[in-house]
Amino acid sequence: MSCLINSSLPLSCMDSLGGVKVAYILAGEITGTTEVAGEITGITGTGSFYEFQLAKDTAFYNEAITVSNVNGSVFYQGELTIVLQKMEAAKRNQILLLAANRDLRIVFVDNNNVSYIAGLSRGMVMSSGTAATGTAVGDLNGYTLVFQSQEPASAGILDGTLADVVSGITIVNA
Repeated sequence: MSCLINSSLPLSCMDSLGGVKVAYILAGEITGTTEVAGEITGITGTGSFYEFQLAKDTAFYNEAITVSNVNGSVFYQGELTIVLQKMEAAKRNQILLLAANRDLRIVFVDNNNVSYIAGLSRGMVMSSGTAATGTAVGDLNGYTLVFQSQEPASAGILDGTLADVVSGITIVNA
């Protein structure tokens, strides 16, 4: 049987941090990926990954694993939430484009400097968002955006940084 477990898992050290610090959203196409030992070692395609810088402690990713014993199916529903501080026309215009897109690929880097790609095979969509001025002077003036995916596998882990694995796709830093 090919789905038998094949290793033990030790308890990890207490050296992990939560949160996402940067996201790269692809305007283009991924034409191929290579994977070694569960890590993505190469991404080829066209277009550009655009960097979205995120303030500390404002963004996160979570993934629900949905298993149906009755149907014999498993899928992974990823959800990336990002906050863009300060309501501005340039941000509004990009949000309008993101909301209209049906097939986003998003690479995000967590606070442990691990890079992931979400929506690799079926894409992500911006499922919801808010724009808010806040009430008190210390409140958020900005946007909160939520991107979702439903994939046959969990978010891919990159073997290094996006620049280490990408070929043919430009990375546009903020």
